Amino acid sequence: MMIYPKYENSTLSAITSILKYYGIDSQHVSQKAIDEALKKKYKNIVFMIFDGMGESILESHKEVARFLTEHHRTTLSSVFPSTTTAAIISLESGLSPIEHGWLGWSLYFKEVDANVSVFPNTLSGSQGEPAADYHLGRRHMPYQDVLDQINGISHGKFHAVRVSPFSDIKPSSVSEMCEKVISISKEQKETCIFTYWPQPDFDMHDLGTKHEKISAIMKDINNQVQDMCSKLKDTLVIITADHGLIDTKWRFLMDYPELVDCFSRRPSVETRASSFFIKEGFTKQFKLLFNDLFKDEFLLFSKEEILKQNLFGTGVPHERCNDFIGDYVAVAISNYSFEYNRVDENTLFKATHAGLTEEEMNVPLIIVPIK
Repeated sequence: MMIYPKYENSTLSAITSILKYYGIDSQHVSQKAIDEALKKKYKNIVFMIFDGMGESILESHKEVARFLTEHHRTTLSSVFPSTTTAAIISLESGLSPIEHGWLGWSLYFKEVDANVSVFPNTLSGSQGEPAADYHLGRRHMPYQDVLDQINGISHGKFHAVRVSPFSDIKPSSVSEMCEKVISISKEQKETCIFTYWPQPDFDMHDLGTKHEKISAIMKDINNQVQDMCSKLKDTLVIITADHGLIDTKWRFLMDYPELVDCFSRRPSVETRASSFFIKEGFTKQFKLLFNDLFKDEFLLFSKEEILKQNLFGTGVPHERCNDFIGDYVAVAISNYSFEYNRVDENTLFKATHAGLTEEEMNVPLIIVPIK
């Protein structure tokens, strides 16, 4: 089933609730269940993100994730595209994708006239070749982290920290991450602790969503979080995901030379939310060809249509979005994804994300109140 983003009840509205709790203004709507839970006032707020742990993943592995399932409060929508780049930056900034500009994994930067894998700052399709001697995303799409927003108005009364493999406090396991949360929660100040863990997303890409190893990962997450919660006091624990995943098959664009002939440059953004830049005079031909080939697998939006429908969210568009959003954007509504060159499918992801299926868009909201 196809799911459009519901920004009023989304991961973005979840982080908006946290910002508003600490007195930070936002034009975005906060999430009702979190707002209600926060009325009871807690010394500590813990906001945990498990990458890729969508509703369908939790449901598939519910027998080993009973604690998480028991505290499931409601379903949230991811942002669009339903991918780590767009979703995590929204959670780190409190901005919609259209506002922060980090729309997907691979974005076209005119400074280097190339698609750039924006998180690692490497040329897309290369073997890790640096895209520039500075970080293109950080320079051209800076944002204020929610940590800095909260700490900036705390006046020493409370503080915010992040525990993540990519932060100053770097855990090497879920167990260590939870131990660090317990330790920080014992500090005298009120604390807001944000955590991020790259599983189960990381292994689902290679193994698919239902592999036994994914069950083992979900069991570990469940058990470690349950143990952590048993050792916390006066803490509200909020758990969600950036997006879900869907097991995928592949369409290779180079198998359709008449379509590729319409491109002015290689597609970008994501394999399931692909931005197409079309040669002048070829737009009608491209649209007819594309829909003839893929209308049951992808929705094709013109640039004007996708912006008018606010799929990337509301707010003032980042100036770079005009560079990143092509003449057309093709969004997956089936289990097919695009790859440019034909390669052995065994070398590609078995599960991925960024489309509009319910598997990708729906994520759980889990709330554990501890007094």
